[in-house]
Amino acid sequence: GAVLMLTTDAGPDRAAAAVAVPAVVFGAFVPMLSFSLSGLRLPPLPTNADQLQEGIEPYPSGEITARTTATDRWMTGLYAAVGVICAACLAGLAHHPRTPQLLTGGLLALVLLLHGRNLGNAWQRLALVLPGAFGAVLLFVCAARRHGADGQLGAVAALLAVAVAVTVVSWTVPGRRLLPHWGRAGDLVQSAAAIGVLPSVLWVLDVYSDLRGIKG
Repeated sequence: GAVLMLTTDAGPDRAAAAVAVPAVVFGAFVPMLSFSLSGLRLPPLPTNADQLQEGIEPYPSGEITARTTATDRWMTGLYAAVGVICAACLAGLAHHPRTPQLLTGGLLALVLLLHGRNLGNAWQRLALVLPGAFGAVLLFVCAARRHGADGQLGAVAALLAVAVAVTVVSWTVPGRRLLPHWGRAGDLVQSAAAIGVLPSVLWVLDVYSDLRGIKG
């Protein structure tokens, strides 16, 4: 992002948008990357009966435990890095709260919040949920400031309503068995939001207007 700002005179919103896409893609590969960095390896699938007898010796339990712990630590560190980068991207997008920037920031915050819900480690979950919540509130406040006192008053009322809703959910949902389709719905929304980040980033970078200019 800094290189883009120095070489092309792009504003912080464009630099943030350019960084958002690789950050989202990298976040999707964190589990696989952590698995490899910890030294764990999956054996290749057998293609014939003889290969079923290969690699069947059990691994020492101590080694597996140590590498599993290392995997968890790698995931925590990498997710924390993704969270910090995405928080910076959201702050950059909020610097110019126009429609493309707000849409991109909203999608990025939604991806972080939905991705964090599936993580089992509390620190990993916080590493994504906190930047997502921070970005959502920041974008909302910056957008409200553009509309003067009325917009700010409406923003305060909306934030209070969201706080009440979150409080009610925190009281009622924990301990209850949710139906599977709610989790599937969350996965679909997360995938749609992640896919939507790319076209919204192109909008922030004025790619569509440039293409229209070329076409005439």
